[in-house]
Amino acid sequence: MKKLFLLVCIMGLSIWAHAQVQLSAQVDKTALALDDELTLTVKVSGISGNVIMPQLPSLPAFNVYSREMEQNIINGNTTLLFRYIMVPRFVGKATIGEIKFSHDGKTYTTAPISIDIYRNANAATATAAQPATAATTANPAGIPATTQPPAEESFAHLPPLEAALAHRAFQKAGEPFFLIAAVSDKAPYVNQPFTLGVRFYYSQNFYEAPYQKPTVSNLFMEDEGTLEGTQQIGNTLYHYQEQRYQLTAAATGKATIGPATVRYRVGSAPRDIFDRFFGGGTVGPERTAQSAPITLYARPLPQQGKPTSFYGAIGSGYTLKAQAEPSQVPAQEAVNLTVTVIGNNDLKATQDLALPTLEGFKIYPAAPSAGKAASGKNGAQTYYKIFKAVLVPAASGIYTIPPIPWSYFDPKTTSYRTLQTAPINITVTPAEKTESSFNFSGETAAGNGFQTLASDIRYLKMTLAPEENLLERISRFSIVNMICAALLFLGVLIVCTGERSSARKKAFPTAKNTLKKASSCQTISEAVSTYLQQKLDINTGSLPLKEIVSRLNQKGVTPATTEAFSLLWQHLEAERFAPGSNSSQSTARLCAQALDVLKLIEKETHR
Repeated sequence: MKKLFLLVCIMGLSIWAHAQVQLSAQVDKTALALDDELTLTVKVSGISGNVIMPQLPSLPAFNVYSREMEQNIINGNTTLLFRYIMVPRFVGKATIGEIKFSHDGKTYTTAPISIDIYRNANAATATAAQPATAATTANPAGIPATTQPPAEESFAHLPPLEAALAHRAFQKAGEPFFLIAAVSDKAPYVNQPFTLGVRFYYSQNFYEAPYQKPTVSNLFMEDEGTLEGTQQIGNTLYHYQEQRYQLTAAATGKATIGPATVRYRVGSAPRDIFDRFFGGGTVGPERTAQSAPITLYARPLPQQGKPTSFYGAIGSGYTLKAQAEPSQVPAQEAVNLTVTVIGNNDLKATQDLALPTLEGFKIYPAAPSAGKAASGKNGAQTYYKIFKAVLVPAASGIYTIPPIPWSYFDPKTTSYRTLQTAPINITVTPAEKTESSFNFSGETAAGNGFQTLASDIRYLKMTLAPEENLLERISRFSIVNMICAALLFLGVLIVCTGERSSARKKAFPTAKNTLKKASSCQTISEAVSTYLQQKLDINTGSLPLKEIVSRLNQKGVTPATTEAFSLLWQHLEAERFAPGSNSSQSTARLCAQALDVLKLIEKETHR
């Protein structure tokens, strides 16, 4: 009887313990900076049986890049700890919504957690005095939770690209698979970088999903990496994979982004080679998801208020600094001047910095270098461009390098802003005197080092001059000679004119064939230069970019086309001189861009 009573007690305790499912969620901080990370811990206790993952809410403000799980089993009850390490994507208030956990037909949820995201650590530290928030079980009775689709106004706090993608995803609600695309700015300025996001949403398992990126017109496009996340749409939680691109408009006017495509199969993949031969996997027919095309308009930069120190940079938050080493040198010895620009937008396509004239110095500028710095934890990229020059002082004295201006256009304020470096003082001491043991000057008391040893024998020619030959006699008839020379010149002129006309006709087909086979940026540059030489008599090897553009305008090329050529030429120079950037993809992209620009020039010069 005692054993039966003990058994009943144990079973009752087991049933009671089974029913006490506890779900909680907490974060290690409620305020953080963009370059910081957040740890979300979800705890599930009082369960038994198989391990079930909790269902995270939509997290548009974060990227989840690490997941960990810890499992403890005591007396048949399982306690699970799920840790998610996330990094913020933009500044503002964010919310980690309800986290759901289903067990034995019941759904448990946690309360939302509010997070403040700041641009820098100082602002985050001032608010981070609050203790970490814990969200405990909000539905202990196990009532199934329902989530209503949020109103469109709820996307107002998101950045333009995130809001556009989230809104387009809601328009596709109910479809298990779909592909959408959006841009951060539908009316960018020429040469202003903006972002294209392409997202593939799925709420079911899929197998084999090759992706085809969109084609663009009047735009330069570069890959910017991939992201992943989740979004709650109605009662369905979608996962998504996102591909991002950085785009810049080549010229003013209409630009288009074609549809992206994903071909996928629904079902399970074959597990091994035997399944592949004997049909062990279940795979459905191939299906296609396609994004809608996007049309945008590229605006020209305003000419009013445009400073002479503007070299094509667009954006905000740039920094400028200069340094000279060493600051004290003897005359005729070199001083290395370095000017560095750092910002959030790519600077490779910007023009070179014009250094001021420095009295008493010879200036030898070097080729600038540009590139991408290491990205932070939040994925934000930092770009730089470094200008260098060697300064050689002619005489001793104290010199000052005046402030060097550098301007950029801020699209948020639609105005130009100018940065200046701090003045730099250089102390030049007298040159060190060095005595030479050899003197090339005139004779002195000690002599000039040269001594005449002997003189050569001068021979006298004693033979008579030979008689005139036939050609010498003919040369006396000046009129005949002039007629022959004129006929010869006319023949050469006709031949040269014919050859030049033929070369002009063949200039574009030759350049086109060369670009199709080009495997390097050097080949592309040579093809463009050869075309301009043969077609328009513009020798690019001896001219700066500004002069080339001026001569193109004189030949009848429109400003929009010359602006596109200028951007192409800058990209070619950047690809040639930026280490590690000359990939096959960038070469193919530049080939296509060069061919488009040459087509425009060919068309406009035939008018």
